[in-house]
Amino acid sequence: MGESESYVSSSHTVAELKVMCKENGLSVAGRKAELIERLNQFFTGDDELEEEIISLEDEEMISLESEEPISLEESESVPLPTTDDDDILEAEVLDAEVLEETTPSSVKESATSATLMDQIKNPKMAAILLTILLATGGWYWYVSNQLQPFTADDLRYGDSMEYTVLNGELEVTGEYVEYIRDNVNVDQLNKSCRLLMTFSGIGTTSVTEGGADELDMEPDDSLIGVVRAKGAYGLDWLAVEKVQTRNFDQIALKSYNPKPLQPDECQSGSSIYSVGGNLEFNTKSWTEISERDVISTQADWKLTLGEDYNQGTTKSYGLGGVLGLLEDIAPGVAVVVSPVEIRDMMGTQLIEEGTNGTHLGWEWNVIGPDEVDGEERWKVSMENREIRDNCFGHARITMWVEENSPWAVKQNVDVYISGDEGDKSACGTVTERLADVVLPDGKISLSLEISKNSLTRGEKLLDLGRSYSSMPNAGAYVPTTSELIDWGDTEIHMPDSTSIRSHSLENAVACLTSGHVSEAVAANSALNDDGYIWRARDDRSQSGITTWNLSWVSSDPNSGWVELDVTGAASAANCTYVAHGGHDETVAHSRGDIPAVLSIQMMEEDLTDPLRYSDVIGENGLFTSSGEYHPETRVGLLVVTPDSDLTEWLSNLDSGDTGATTLDLTRTWISTENGLQWDNSLSLAMDARTGQVVGWNLIQTPV
Repeated sequence: MGESESYVSSSHTVAELKVMCKENGLSVAGRKAELIERLNQFFTGDDELEEEIISLEDEEMISLESEEPISLEESESVPLPTTDDDDILEAEVLDAEVLEETTPSSVKESATSATLMDQIKNPKMAAILLTILLATGGWYWYVSNQLQPFTADDLRYGDSMEYTVLNGELEVTGEYVEYIRDNVNVDQLNKSCRLLMTFSGIGTTSVTEGGADELDMEPDDSLIGVVRAKGAYGLDWLAVEKVQTRNFDQIALKSYNPKPLQPDECQSGSSIYSVGGNLEFNTKSWTEISERDVISTQADWKLTLGEDYNQGTTKSYGLGGVLGLLEDIAPGVAVVVSPVEIRDMMGTQLIEEGTNGTHLGWEWNVIGPDEVDGEERWKVSMENREIRDNCFGHARITMWVEENSPWAVKQNVDVYISGDEGDKSACGTVTERLADVVLPDGKISLSLEISKNSLTRGEKLLDLGRSYSSMPNAGAYVPTTSELIDWGDTEIHMPDSTSIRSHSLENAVACLTSGHVSEAVAANSALNDDGYIWRARDDRSQSGITTWNLSWVSSDPNSGWVELDVTGAASAANCTYVAHGGHDETVAHSRGDIPAVLSIQMMEEDLTDPLRYSDVIGENGLFTSSGEYHPETRVGLLVVTPDSDLTEWLSNLDSGDTGATTLDLTRTWISTENGLQWDNSLSLAMDARTGQVVGWNLIQTPV
């Protein structure tokens, strides 16, 4: 075959010829003449040539010459030297070896070279392209889509994830029903012993990105992103604000009453009351940045059941409500109602198959990769060991996590807490008794599924662990030993000494001990013989009169109550008997467990400070703006001491005093907002041992 009839000629260098052979799946072995012949036979369709499929692993690296190759046109106008092919091959190979470290130049394709489409149509070339795809691009795709171990990312200001809640079901019985009835004003639930609610909806979890206005007391804006929040002493701290919103637009509630002939058992068939509705339930928590402690939480909710509507706000310095009760039993159980924060739960451990750990009572274990919604994610199982080991029931979470999300992207929850005897048959004697002491009668079960819809990431990492200039001196408000009054050994009641109420607890107790209420025989006898007041509550709704309801306990022990009107210092004229009675259940008489406390006067002085507790001061608060009680506000105290047989068990759950004393304030009133009348109920609790506000709760119902 002459050069004029060939597709490839000697004008191409050996390096170019070898590249063309590689591109077409031909062997690169042999001299230059053999390479030219092999290529020409390939392009003319001559099948006599025995072709060899190249191996991508065994092929040699070929460097291209840096000078421009000579085109076919140039080769026809400028005759080549009459040098033997062997010499040319040797020289060009040497040139190629010398130029290995230089930058390769592109090869000009021959005008008669096959196009890319022509090459793909060739079965052999198709096989080679497939091999290249798997060895290069395909291999990269495979590797980049394999689930790689990772360490959970830290949260950032501005992080936000929207998620869907599906197949939610909440069932409560016994005392758990009583808690819900106390917070939801629905007449049809008054006799209920079992509630079953199904729900679904949309939620979000996010971290607030605070502005520069939160840093007025700081020298610079290096802590931008934090917000100001109040703690239990009413002081302002810099904190990270986390927000959870939940809109359950599909709720179905069923209520079951006791069996007519067996009032101790609840019906399980058709419900007595069934209604649909919706619930908005939003929560905020504030984590102080230097010590990383949660200083307060707030829940705002709106509930519609049929024609009944309720709304409310709960502020607690810790956790409140049913979750607060469960949190005391097993810390960390609150994570079941929102996506798990991965870094908080799993720390800095590498998330890969077999990794495990424990945090806040939760044992977690990385099971391995699992496909969810068409994507590979790490599957993690969690179980609360305190609930399990203490025979309270179980709390389990299965979650799926991925590297680019600080929260679990999918989460299945299964919680079952029970104080019923039948659910503790497999427990040991010790754990069964502990469950009897701690758990309310009844059970609560919760199941739901959470799945990510969208994720937005912020930029600045949280400023946890950092100090700041405006940090308040909390120690200034911690009661000193001289301020705490240890009345439990010999006194009859907790000290009141109020300066903003007309008729104090001292006046009411003096009416009894001075013999001005002769009708209260049992109360007088108990208080004159080592008895004391464990519960007291006033009512000042009548002008000039304070009605006190006093609950007493004797050393027998017997317990009862007496109600009287007080209009001044103890005298026959100022002390008027109203009623008395006994308590169905015996209250423990245990003076040794009564803690030292602040007087009610000292706590009132703190609560009326507008710089510390503005939330409960004003038209919609417990106090007026001038620091007086609203007429509807009632003052109460509660002294709780455990039965002597149970003191040791309760000490295991509380490292402080075995007894507790709280001041509780409540107010019920009618208000008008935007032309609508609302029935309002506001309550607050304060720890008399520490002077810290435990929390407050507001419930509003249309009149």
